[in-house]
Amino acid sequence: MNAMVARVEDIKSDEFFSCITVRVNGTDLKLLKTEAPKWLHVGDEVECRIQEAAIAICKGAKEGSVSIENHLKGELQHFRKGIVLSEVSVDTPCGKLSSLITTDAFERMALCEGCEVTLLLKAVDIKLLPVLGDASYEKCKEKLYQVQN
Repeated sequence: MNAMVARVEDIKSDEFFSCITVRVNGTDLKLLKTEAPKWLHVGDEVECRIQEAAIAICKGAKEGSVSIENHLKGELQHFRKGIVLSEVSVDTPCGKLSSLITTDAFERMALCEGCEVTLLLKAVDIKLLPVLGDASYEKCKEKLYQVQN
């Protein structure tokens, strides 16, 4: 699971969805939720998680012709090829992210260490969690594990 710490920059909601903009190392990412979590506020520090299989890879000029809003350019740092799946690690402005793609796709795109790629992250596939400090954790723990006398 890929994880990165971000700061909430904007929350826009209508009757159907909420679009949450977060910033990771100076890069904005968009997340779509059916509704914004009640605990979430602009300025909050959050953790964004995305599964490796939810990250697509693009090589070349096709990235402008897809509906996915989150594009992260980076350099392929490392890969492991299997018979069916290949794991690819890419250094991006948001940090090192891993993607699982089919080995057929890996070979068709002629991926190699050092090549430039673009990671495509669908806004609905990015999970959002609060970053809890020690004080926040203690408050939550007290509420969750109240001792009954």
